[in-house]
Amino acid sequence: MNFICLMNLRSVDLNLLAVFDAIYTERNITRAAASLGMSQPALSNALGRLRKLLQDPLFERNSKGVSPTPRARQLSVPIRDALNLIRNTLSEQWLFDYAQAEHRFTVAMSDYSESVLLPPLMDWLSKLAPGVSLRTVPIVERTLPAALADGEVDLAVGHIPFLDEHFHAQRLLDEQFLAVVRQDHPEIRDHLSLALYTRYPHIIVTPRSSRGPLVDAALQARGLSRRIALELPNFLSIPVLLAQTDFISNLPQRVARSYAQLMNLRLLEPPVSIGQVHMQQYWHARSEHDPASRWLRRAVAEICRRI
Repeated sequence: MNFICLMNLRSVDLNLLAVFDAIYTERNITRAAASLGMSQPALSNALGRLRKLLQDPLFERNSKGVSPTPRARQLSVPIRDALNLIRNTLSEQWLFDYAQAEHRFTVAMSDYSESVLLPPLMDWLSKLAPGVSLRTVPIVERTLPAALADGEVDLAVGHIPFLDEHFHAQRLLDEQFLAVVRQDHPEIRDHLSLALYTRYPHIIVTPRSSRGPLVDAALQARGLSRRIALELPNFLSIPVLLAQTDFISNLPQRVARSYAQLMNLRLLEPPVSIGQVHMQQYWHARSEHDPASRWLRRAVAEICRRI
């Protein structure tokens, strides 16, 4: 019969089982104490309680540390099994069974992150986690920090520099910008010169994009400037506009490539340095260890590694 069943459980401090297992594993009181984050006197005191409880010396000193008694050897396997059972039982609450779960996540996303991430992510979810659904909301500086902190939003994905130190962040993607015009543009063909780049009006994204000042600074350094014909709050209407005008726009390459054939657009290297667009995922410290939230973050990161 299991030794635990023979005892009055009210008299058993389950921490003593961990002490026994550490000493049995290390065969050294000092190392066992260090492995448990205890002082050596505290561990020695706990060993004394174990000896009294089990009515056996359990461990005897030798030249290298301690060696287990026959009684300790007999108890080592059931004690380790009991500890593993306790650990596994307690850890089950930290698992998210995505294959069986019926769960809806709310994710704040930029239009860029929606267009790049959602198609492969939703395809992946439909196959592996059919009961999991997403609801996306726009990134609003005034409300997003509180929504993440309160749990109204589980995750935010995009480039969101206003989120402060109360939020964790993980870099997902970096990509270059491409200059984009319609395929049958009257002048621009396979090469985009500075002269043509500044001759035709531009469509830009504001206010979230920080690329506008970079482009204008690079042009000003050459004594040039461009005319901004249209400012928009997001990227996704730009391909439609470019297809019907002679305008120029700088788009993240994944967005540009996804629309190029559909909208008959020409993709070109910009004649000035624009830098990169960065996609990150952000979450509040309160959800750092939440099983469902952790699973979602890992899924998003894995999808971004694949695309």
